[in-house]
Amino acid sequence: MITLTINGKVHQTEVELNEVLLDTLRRLGYKSVKRGCETANCGLCTVLVEDKPVLSCSLLSLRADGKSIVTLEGVRDEAKILGEFLAQEGGEQCGYCTPGLMMNTIAMK
Repeated sequence: MITLTINGKVHQTEVELNEVLLDTLRRLGYKSVKRGCETANCGLCTVLVEDKPVLSCSLLSLRADGKSIVTLEGVRDEAKILGEFLAQEGGEQCGYCTPGLMMNTIAMK
């Protein structure tokens, strides 16, 4: 059993010893966190853990116990502004990789 604070909401959940944070977040309903390469190369699964960008596909959920985590759902206002900027500048994509890009960009502020 671990405790995670995700986007300000406290969750207590059971995890497997080898379960990565990506799987835990998706199971808890945070669908902005996407599975990409599973080799920690693409950044698609980026979330903020204690305000630092982390690849959720390579962090065991047990290591996140007691930590504060922010997903794209938790920064909707910033993501909306960034998405509008990307679209205005012709940076439109299919949207699949956009959450990871946005989380990395937001972390740089």
